[in-house]
Amino acid sequence: MKNSFFILVFNLLCIRAMAQTGGEVCAQGKTRFFGQPGRFSPQQARLAPDIQSAGDASIDVTYYGLNLNLTYIPSYLRGVATVAVKPATTSLSSFFLDLNSALRVDSVKVGNGRLAFSHANNRLTITLPQTLAVGQTQRLLVYYQGLPVSADGAFAFTTHDNTKDPLIYSLSEPYGASDWFPCKDTPADKADSSAVSITAPPTFVSVSNGLLQRVINNIDGTKTYFWKNSYPIAQYLISIACTNYTQYDTPLTYQGQTMPVTHYIFPEDLAAAKPIIDQTNDMIRVFSDRFGIYPFIREKYGHAEFGKNQGGMEHQTVSSMDHNALLDRNVVSHELMHQWFGDKITCRDWQNIWLNEGFASYGEAIYQESLGGKAAYQSYMNTTFASRAKAATGTVYAQNVGSVNAIFDYNRTYCKGAWVLHMLRGVLGDSTFFKGMKAYVASPAAYSTAITEDYQRVMEQASGKDLNYFFKEWIYGEKYPVYTYSVAPIANTNQAILRISQAASTNPTSFTMPIQVTVQSAGGSQLVTVVNDQPVQSFTIAGSGPITGIAFDPDNWILKTATQVDPPVNTTPVVLATESTRNSLEVYPNPSHDQLTVTFSTQTAGPITLSLVNTLGQTVSSQSEVNVLAGSQKRILPLRQLAAGAYILRLQTVDGAQRAGILVK
Repeated sequence: MKNSFFILVFNLLCIRAMAQTGGEVCAQGKTRFFGQPGRFSPQQARLAPDIQSAGDASIDVTYYGLNLNLTYIPSYLRGVATVAVKPATTSLSSFFLDLNSALRVDSVKVGNGRLAFSHANNRLTITLPQTLAVGQTQRLLVYYQGLPVSADGAFAFTTHDNTKDPLIYSLSEPYGASDWFPCKDTPADKADSSAVSITAPPTFVSVSNGLLQRVINNIDGTKTYFWKNSYPIAQYLISIACTNYTQYDTPLTYQGQTMPVTHYIFPEDLAAAKPIIDQTNDMIRVFSDRFGIYPFIREKYGHAEFGKNQGGMEHQTVSSMDHNALLDRNVVSHELMHQWFGDKITCRDWQNIWLNEGFASYGEAIYQESLGGKAAYQSYMNTTFASRAKAATGTVYAQNVGSVNAIFDYNRTYCKGAWVLHMLRGVLGDSTFFKGMKAYVASPAAYSTAITEDYQRVMEQASGKDLNYFFKEWIYGEKYPVYTYSVAPIANTNQAILRISQAASTNPTSFTMPIQVTVQSAGGSQLVTVVNDQPVQSFTIAGSGPITGIAFDPDNWILKTATQVDPPVNTTPVVLATESTRNSLEVYPNPSHDQLTVTFSTQTAGPITLSLVNTLGQTVSSQSEVNVLAGSQKRILPLRQLAAGAYILRLQTVDGAQRAGILVK
């Protein structure tokens, strides 16, 4: 027990000591280059309005095959791209691929035949020799060359930071794939498979997606690495990384299946990186248990170290990591989590980037939970994401995808995105939440793409609940609820009136959320849930004894601020001067929405009055009878005219007063 406690405390201290989170490092490389003002000349602008939705909608790309010949001095790329396309909806006579105009296209061929083409404004427009009918596939070859525009970004010729050894690598998300190969530059269209061959100087170990097929030593002194990926892949997840790597293998066996886990690390950095990357296999097991088996189990996982300050990038089957990322457990877990959420299931458009980054950020907390239990999970969520999520501006659904900084806004996309999943877990409970997450990973979006509504649909099916309110306010709404609440015990009962108010907001005007409340009393504590769906709302809560206080959202499931205030003077219902010492009053069903059955008994014949009083002490309904005989009584009270909320039913007889709390739905 002492050892477990020490490990927990040590883990929490390590978490707090981290200068950056996994998501923060992930965002760093994606915004460092693409988000720079003036990165592109006007004729090469990747974020122009016609490029924001890059990709010819008339085609479906089914295959990318890249044959790349790289020289370091001079820095140059010669490529042959094999691209297989078929018509998306109607027959096709011409189409375009995205390719940066800084690269020169020498020819486009089908077999030995050359095709007519034009290359301008970052579009390679190709005319087919004959019309391609729906269902037919055309495989063509694009011969091109040049120095990619991004000399320190999407495609870099650079060096190790310390030893200055040569290094070449790519980092294409979101708009950089077409800076170095012709493609349909949108995440909406995944190729069914891909292959990359890299010819480079002999000192280079060249790494890409999928499995290494063979390595050839060429007669000119160069070396060629052939990689093949057999899974669907988004264009921005195709990658290369080339330098004098040391290969470090930590193969994984999971549920009887063995897979290579291979780390390609700068020789000078391997010793420092081992303590963290040695945890990779444990992370794979944790995420496989939670979300389903590692998505690319037939191929590999691993890391390829790349340029300084590039952070981490979840290239399919091989995450690219800078030196600092390799030393950070949270970054390693973040990029691994992307293999499920980002690579297996990819956001269909950049507006839904939270489906990638919010989920991967949440994976950091899931791994912390596997190490230190619920306390470590809650600590990580609260210390890492809460304040940054509250600082988020705008909707989690990215509105301005013309700005890379807006797409990868750390507060909004990563932190608030992660907190949305945390809240959904609180709404559904652990069992249902993780059942839904596994179902999502196995849904039709698997090895394809998704938008928020796809995820919502799966979670609704898993839970049997309508979650439209939740996604509407948390993904398409802004900010978070600002609560004030008060507790007014009802005299001589084990009940109290909980009054919740929300500060005025715009989108939404108020939040609907189930709120957990710990009711504290002399008889012990119990957890109850109230559904707050109004700006001002009152609830009758019950304890196992006279209520002494409450804890509002004790596990901090909701992104919020909450302040307890004194109850208004007239919040506590007025207590009659004469209280009956005998309470025979019963009501059912409770709660109710249309009518209430009231039973009671009187010892003395005479007048009676039945009244309903709201939480402000106002009588909202009353009925009196002049002469009621002694004995058992039954009355029906209509409720349809009443607003939903908590009320006190009062019965005044000759014998005294009796009361009961009721809830109108």
